[in-house]
Amino acid sequence: MIEYWFMFPIAIVVACLATGSGFGGGILFFPIFIHGLNLSVPEAVGTGMITELCGMTSAMIAYTEQKQVEFDLALPMIIISFPGLVIGLHLASSVNPAIPKMFFGLAVISCALWVLMSIKKTTENTRAHILVEEIFPWAWVPFFGGIASGMTSVGTAESVLPVLDRLLKIEIHRAIATTVVVEGCVGWLATALNIWEGQIRWDVAVFTTAGVIIGGRLGPMVSRMIAERILKLVFSIFVILAGLQMIYKSIGYFF
Repeated sequence: MIEYWFMFPIAIVVACLATGSGFGGGILFFPIFIHGLNLSVPEAVGTGMITELCGMTSAMIAYTEQKQVEFDLALPMIIISFPGLVIGLHLASSVNPAIPKMFFGLAVISCALWVLMSIKKTTENTRAHILVEEIFPWAWVPFFGGIASGMTSVGTAESVLPVLDRLLKIEIHRAIATTVVVEGCVGWLATALNIWEGQIRWDVAVFTTAGVIIGGRLGPMVSRMIAERILKLVFSIFVILAGLQMIYKSIGYFF
């Protein structure tokens, strides 16, 4: 049980940087699990999901207490995400391992580019509430986000937040709070299915879950000491490099 003790400080650093810059920690945990610990894709997804779930659950409770969550929007997106998640989990365990790895690389590079674009964002969102009907044209987004999360543990939050923030123009704090609830509920279902399938490496998860709880508390303090733009820039560079490495190593499986 102590073989992977070094993941405890690594998880603290990853969670600290992630919560301070707006990324999900799974973006870096997945390549660490795959290339650093040699876990299989399903094990990396399952272990990454339960690691993120600890921080997400705490955030869900906090945002609910603050009454920042748009539950009218969150509920349909959760329902739409679930079938996509089940499909993604099936694909992660049944297709060529190189496919979800390459998918992950493309997905996280896209996320990093979106965050880099948001650094120079000048428009302000002022809408506190929107009608449920306004989410219908974008109903396909959480479905495919669920597929991505099932395949790589990354995708739901990274796809839902841009829709709420950029397209529907919801006030950013409410957009984040609603996204956290959607991601958290998807994470609970994914973790239940991964436990059922035995896809979680508990010898790793015991250290990563403890680390993200501490790192999640440190992230807000770090963001106050270091400019948010610098954190986003640094973390985006790491994410892009991780995505490129995943794509490069996956290409070899096809030739």
